[in-house]
Amino acid sequence: MRQTPPFTLYQLSKASQQTIKFFILLTLIVNGLVVKTLVAEEKNPLGLFNNLIGNWRIADYSLNPDGEWQAAGGADWNFYPILNGTAIQDDWIAPSLNKPAPEQGRQFGTNIRIFNQKNKQWHMAWMANTGQKVDTFKATEKDGKIIMMGDYQGKSTRITFFDFKPNNFSWTMETENQQQASEKATWKVIYKIEGTRVK
Repeated sequence: MRQTPPFTLYQLSKASQQTIKFFILLTLIVNGLVVKTLVAEEKNPLGLFNNLIGNWRIADYSLNPDGEWQAAGGADWNFYPILNGTAIQDDWIAPSLNKPAPEQGRQFGTNIRIFNQKNKQWHMAWMANTGQKVDTFKATEKDGKIIMMGDYQGKSTRITFFDFKPNNFSWTMETENQQQASEKATWKVIYKIEGTRVK
């Protein structure tokens, strides 16, 4: 019985050979990028939050009922990795420890944030001595920003970390405004932060 010789790339036309080589090369490139991305995520599980590790002095501003920005009391905000580097915790102290404590005392709060690899979202929990409850948020990273979404003090809230620099970052809190279901929801910045690295 005559055996059919094995198929080889050389039996194809030059155009077909080039097409197959192109797709092989493209597959190798895509697989390489995927592997590099997975390795990068494994080496940097904290994502953009890695920019915040350290101690920060906070200047904060709130929007008053007249629509004017007024300086708040400032704060210390310290970020550090936990759970063997797979999550990040931060401690908030307001006003800053370099200022006298107000009559009602300081606010002490903490966040714990961990990345869910399955749905590619950050899961977060915030608690403070002044609220004595847990507020939860979910966040994604997009265009160099960390965008948090959740309900805070009974309102749909969006918090954004952005403009990361080695010694500075910016932060805003917005609430959703929608008077009627037929109206398009809008977001209004009610609180903003500028962080300056101390350490």
